[in-house]
Amino acid sequence: MPRGVKKEVTYTGKAAKINEKILKLEADLKAAKEELKAAYKEQLKEEKRAAKEAEKEKRENLIKALEESGKSTEEILEFLKG
Repeated sequence: MPRGVKKEVTYTGKAAKINEKILKLEADLKAAKEELKAAYKEQLKEEKRAAKEAEKEKRENLIKALEESGKSTEEILEFLKG
């Protein structure tokens, strides 16, 4: 926790060049973090979409198997209960 007023530092010469480099790297890091956040958000959307698609395909396969079995709805329910 900072205490008091932060003293403004003025760099000259070699220190000024290094300070500029640090400021540039901090800006690049901030931009990279924003890019990472956006990419992760996109990844979550894609994973959610893929899970939804897999669930839909699973249901379609189940319905297809039930239809191809030739059994009535009552027979299938009785089999599942028993």
